[in-house]
Amino acid sequence: MDKEVKIENMKAGSSAIIKHKGSFEELNLIYKQINKWVKDKNFGIFGNFYSRFDFEHNDLSSNNILFELGIRVKEKIKDKNFVKIVEVPGREVISALYKGPYLNLHSIHQILADYARKNDLAPMSYPTEIYLNDPLKVKSNELLTEVQFPILDYNPENIQYVPLVTNIEKKTIKKQKMLVMEHYGFIEDVFKVRVDLLKWAEKHSIEVKAFHFKYHANPDGISPEGMVFRVGIPVDRDVKKDSNMKIVENQEHEVLSAVYKGPYVNIPSVARMMVDYAFENNLEIIDFAEEIYLNSIFDVSCDDLLTEVRMDVMDFNFDRNIKLEKEIERKIIKKHEVAFIRQTGSFEKINKIKTDLFNWVEKNNIKVSGHHFLRFINHPSLYPENISYEIGIPIDSNVEGVMKVLSYPKHKTLSLTHTGSISTLKDTHEIIKNHAEENKFQLLGLPVTSFVDKIPENHEEELLIKVRHPARKI
Repeated sequence: MDKEVKIENMKAGSSAIIKHKGSFEELNLIYKQINKWVKDKNFGIFGNFYSRFDFEHNDLSSNNILFELGIRVKEKIKDKNFVKIVEVPGREVISALYKGPYLNLHSIHQILADYARKNDLAPMSYPTEIYLNDPLKVKSNELLTEVQFPILDYNPENIQYVPLVTNIEKKTIKKQKMLVMEHYGFIEDVFKVRVDLLKWAEKHSIEVKAFHFKYHANPDGISPEGMVFRVGIPVDRDVKKDSNMKIVENQEHEVLSAVYKGPYVNIPSVARMMVDYAFENNLEIIDFAEEIYLNSIFDVSCDDLLTEVRMDVMDFNFDRNIKLEKEIERKIIKKHEVAFIRQTGSFEKINKIKTDLFNWVEKNNIKVSGHHFLRFINHPSLYPENISYEIGIPIDSNVEGVMKVLSYPKHKTLSLTHTGSISTLKDTHEIIKNHAEENKFQLLGLPVTSFVDKIPENHEEELLIKVRHPARKI
C-alpha cells in the first residue's frame, strides 16, 4: 500500500449514483445497472466506479450496509426535460404567503425586495415560488403560494464609501454580442480565465478593450470554492469559439453605471453604493453587478486600475395594496435534496414540465417531502422570453434503488491508494484520519473509494482501491 497521503484538487462535475442497502457482493449487479442507465441516457463516462459508505461504523460482512455506487459522467443528454437531483444547503430566507391568482406573484417578489431593503437585508439569489395547492382543484382567488427570498444581513453603516471617477448614473446599454467563459471555482481563477480569453482573442485578431466579469450568485453567500462566474469580451463579428466558450447576445437594457479608480478590493463598496442609489431613486435591481475592467493590473498600479460597475435596473413599480395571508417572516430552511427539471424560455411549458416531473416521481416510487416549486435562475423581468428557471420538488434523501445525477463543486481531497480487500479499508481510512489531524485538515462527509481495476465480486485480497476523503484546511 502507498502510505503517503496526497492532496488532490477535484474539478467540479456530475456523478450518476445509486443508493443501495445490502452486501458488497451485490456491487457488480449495481454496477451493471448504472452502466446500462448512463449508456441509455447518452452520458459520457470518465474515471472509475466508486462507492461511498461509512466503514468506520459498519460490519463489512453484513448484508445490511447502506452505500452508494457511482461514476463520474459528462452530460450529453439532449432532452431538456431531464430530471436532476441536487442537495440544497441550509439557508435563511424571508418568506411571504399569498392567497390569490398567480399573475400577482411578481408584486409579491417586489414586496419582499422592498421589505429586504427597508430591513438592511441583501438578497442572495432570485426568488422561489412554492405552490401549496392545485390550480385544477381550487379557484384562482383560493390559490396559496409561498414566495421565498434567500437573504443575508447587510449593515449600510459598515460600507466604506469610495470616491468615483464618474457619478452613478442611469443609462441604456445597446444590444451587444459577447464571447464568454463560465467558471466554477476560486475567485483567484479570474486572472487565468482572462489570460485564456486574451490568448484566444490574439489568435483570432480581435482587439480586447475591456473584460466583463459577473457572478451568477451573490458571492457573499457561498463558499470561495463554490463561486460561479463568467468572464467575457465583446465581439462584433461571427467567430469560431472554443469548446469551453459560448456566445451570448445581451439585449438592450437599462443599467446604473459608475467608474471607479483604485484597487479591486473596493469594488464591493461601489456596488453597495449603487444599491443605496437604486433604493433612493425607486429602482429595482434585477441582476448582480457586472464589473468591466478598463485596464490591466499588468499595465498599471493598483491605485490606477479603472473599473466600470454596472447593475441592471427597472422602475420599482408594484401593487402595494396586495394583502398577504400573514406577516413577512425570516426563517431557516434546513439542508435538503430536490429533484428538478431546468428550462430556459417562456413559461408556456410549465404545465408539461411539472407533469414530466410528477411522472418521474411516480415511476421511481420517490417519496416527496414537500410541495413543488419554481425557482428562478435569472430575474423574470430581464428577458421575458428567455427566462431560466427550475421546476422541482423536495424528496427524501434516503431513497434507495433510484438512479440519480448529482452535481458536486470543485473541492480538495486527501487521497491514499489501498491494496488488499475491502475488509481492511478501515486501516487506510485511519491513516487518512491521522494525517488530517496532524496537518490541520477537517474531513468533510464520507470517504470515496474508487475501484481502479475492477468492481469486486467478493472480499478479494488484491483489489486496487483509491480512497479519497473531501477535506479543507483549517
